Amino acid sequence: MWYEHRAMPTKLGVILSDERGLQAARAADSVDFVVLRSTLLNPPRQAAARRLASKIQELHPRAEVIPYAWHLVTHGPDDGLRALGTRALPGEPLRFGRLQETPEVQAAWDTTLACAEALGTQKIVLRTPAGLTPGPVGMKRLRAFFHAQRERGIELIWEAEGLWEDRELSALAREYGVVNLVSTFDLTGRLLRRSFENCWLRVDSAGATERLGPLAEELALELDEGEAPTTVLFAGHRNYANLRALSAVLPARD
Repeated sequence: MWYEHRAMPTKLGVILSDERGLQAARAADSVDFVVLRSTLLNPPRQAAARRLASKIQELHPRAEVIPYAWHLVTHGPDDGLRALGTRALPGEPLRFGRLQETPEVQAAWDTTLACAEALGTQKIVLRTPAGLTPGPVGMKRLRAFFHAQRERGIELIWEAEGLWEDRELSALAREYGVVNLVSTFDLTGRLLRRSFENCWLRVDSAGATERLGPLAEELALELDEGEAPTTVLFAGHRNYANLRALSAVLPARD
């Protein structure tokens, strides 16, 4: 089934855990964005980032390559990522993460900005941990960070973990021009219906969406009925296969 009356096409992308994920790519895949989750742990230096972007764009010529912000910007020592990375910066561990206004966080953010520049993008995915809550401290830090990045022209795609309500995410997104990256389905395959305004959708290769199958048509219908153009990112070991399943039921593009 095809859904044809949308004024603007849905954009599609993949989230890669590492470079090996490109082995599943095909030249015919309709890919607008390739998001590098690997940079959450270990952002490459600029020369390596340029080589990686070139390799990706040989496969997907129109794709924009987007990094995740380094965990030293967003995650503190108790947020579960510190031991997984191999690249580090000098400084007291407690002065990194959770968007603190410290020289250490600024140095980590400068590393992310350099990586984004080498990849040729102004977009950065900012994953914040559950420990950065919508309480007074968390909101103050987020507002300050979002304001600073808006002033310098950085386009943030915010993937918030933890006990955030849709209305809180949407309000901050509207206020600062941030895009929310949100789950599309729960593990049972139930579509999490929400406004698509200021949202990118993430489809994981887990539970009922390990193989998107008939859920692709349900999602395509929901996208068709939405009032704003939307981007859908596919994550996990079947990211490319699930992208193809949705692409097959969306209108053909030039």
